[in-house]
Order: sequence, then structure tokens, then C-alpha cells
Amino acid sequence: MPLAAAQALPQFSLQQCQQMNAERREIRQQLRQPYTPEQGKQLQAREQEWLRLLKAHCRQPVKEPPAPEKGSPVIGLART
Repeated sequence: MPLAAAQALPQFSLQQCQQMNAERREIRQQLRQPYTPEQGKQLQAREQEWLRLLKAHCRQPVKEPPAPEKGSPVIGLART
């Protein structure tokens, strides 16, 4: 992704980025444990999605994220 495009994406707060990275590290820890092939696929997909979000929205975390505009889509992952 070009740097200009990445900067155009809304940046998450430092706290949100730290939480997302903690979730990603937790998934990495689970990948070091025994799991079925299906569980492995799911864990790898979740890790890739967290990594994508971190790369896109945590390049330059902000102190306080701007309030979402009414009617704008929410960017992130739904917890399963």
C-alpha cells in the first residue's frame, strides 16, 4: 500500500493499537499450541486480519481518535 494511501486512512488511538497488537500476540500464542487444521486456518485468518488493520490504522497512532461521523461505517473486527 502506498504511504500516501495509508496516511489517508483514519488512524486509531495508541491504546486501540496496543489492544489490537495484544490480540494478535494472543493468537500467535494459540498458534504455538496444538490445534486442528480448521482451527489453524481460522487462527491464521484472524492473525492476518489483525495485522492488516495494524498496518493500515496504526502507522501513526493518535492520542484521541476523532468521534465517528454519524452514518459512517465502523472499521475493525468483530470478536468471535
